[in-house]
Amino acid sequence: MAKRESLYKIIYKQIEQMVQKMSDGTQLPSIEKLCEDYGASRTVIREVITALERDGLVVRRQGLGTFVVKDSGFVHTGIEYLRGLTRIISSSGKTPDLVHDRFREVLADNELAVKLEMPEREKLVLTERVYAADGIPAIFARTYIASERIPGGTEALLRILGQSRAKELVLFDLLEENFKEPIRYAIAEIESKLVDEELARLLDMKPNTSIVLLKEVHRDMNNLPMLYSEDFINTEVFRIHVLRKKI
Repeated sequence: MAKRESLYKIIYKQIEQMVQKMSDGTQLPSIEKLCEDYGASRTVIREVITALERDGLVVRRQGLGTFVVKDSGFVHTGIEYLRGLTRIISSSGKTPDLVHDRFREVLADNELAVKLEMPEREKLVLTERVYAADGIPAIFARTYIASERIPGGTEALLRILGQSRAKELVLFDLLEENFKEPIRYAIAEIESKLVDEELARLLDMKPNTSIVLLKEVHRDMNNLPMLYSEDFINTEVFRIHVLRKKI
C-alpha cells in the first residue's frame, strides 16, 4: 500500500506550482488567504512559506509580505539558510553543473589556524569547485576542511573526494553521510573584490571587474569549526538577498 503524502508536502507542491507561474517581485497572498484557499492551518502554511524561502523561491519582508524572487534571469538566494550551491541553483529553475573540481592536502597557515581554531601546519583538505547555472559559471567555491577532525582523517576524506559520487554531493552532505554530525551553522562575512586572472579564467569574467566574496566559518553540533569557505560570486548570474528586521 502506497504511503500517503503529508498535508504539508501536498500544500508545498501546490503553492510551489503557483509560485513558479508568478512573475518576479509578485506578492503572495496573505497567510490568512492561503489558509482559506488551501484549507490548511496557519502552522502548515507558515512551514510551507519557510520552506519556499529556504529553497530560494520567495523572500519575506517584515511588515510588507512575501514576494517571489525565483526568476528574472538570476539565481536568487538568501544567506539565512545553509543549503548547498547545487540546491540553490536548481531551486531557481536552472540546471546546476559542477564544471571544475580539484582537491588536495594543504597545511594550515596562521590565518587558517585562527579561523579554524587549530595549530599552524595542521593538515587540511582544500577543495576548489566552480558551479554553473544553465552552463554559465556562477560561483567559484574555495573550501578548507578540518580533515583531521573527522574519522579516518585527511586520507579518508581524500579517498572519498576521489569517488564519482562525491561530485554529486554538496560538501555538507558528503561530510554528514560519510563521517560525522552535520554542520549546524555558519558565521558569514561579505566583501567586494576585484577579479584577478585566475577568477577571470574560472568564471569567464573580465579581469579587474567587481565580484562578491562570501567568507564563512562553518561549525558542527559541538560548536567546533569544520569548514572555512570563500565563495566568489558572479553577480551577473547570482543575486543574494538578506532579510533585515527592525529592532
